[in-house]
Amino acid sequence: MANLNAIVVTGTPGVGKTTVSKLIAQQKGFRIIELNALAKEGRIEGKDPERDAMIVKPRAIKAALKKVLKGSRDTFLIEGHFGEIVPQEYVKLAIVIRIDPELLKERLAERGYAESKIKENVEAELVDSCLIGAMDAFGEERVREIDATSLSQEALVGEISAAIDGKGGLPVGSVNWIAKLEKEGRIQRLLR
Repeated sequence: MANLNAIVVTGTPGVGKTTVSKLIAQQKGFRIIELNALAKEGRIEGKDPERDAMIVKPRAIKAALKKVLKGSRDTFLIEGHFGEIVPQEYVKLAIVIRIDPELLKERLAERGYAESKIKENVEAELVDSCLIGAMDAFGEERVREIDATSLSQEALVGEISAAIDGKGGLPVGSVNWIAKLEKEGRIQRLLR
């Protein structure tokens, strides 16, 4: 069995992965790998103009990750919205950061995302896309969710640190935006 030396932090764009991952890596002495940066190092096939998204080379990214992770005694915090690409044999834990889809919509609009890209990412958050990807890749027992909707950056760092230490994070299925938004009468407004 490979060395379980990778902790994956994933979630839809806009949930706060990159910022908190850097803080946690610094705090815990982990090495950080940003999947977007890794992809940009010659592991992009092109761009999908309709979705305004890069098309990555999954095999090349996995090979690069294996090369770094294999035999290393370091712990790596690997962050990115396509965290399921990390070779599962190295993953100790995957943390999926979640936020209320309406807040996500606001954040992405503030970042200047195109309306189509906002809609795509809000829908991905709504239907648990990153959570399902993590569960499929790493198994339910290695995945935790964190609802960051009302957390400050400092509190989110604390929650993720606690999950890494085995003392926090929500079990898979704890966050259900569809049920919550439907109950609150907000789902139709969100999907317009």
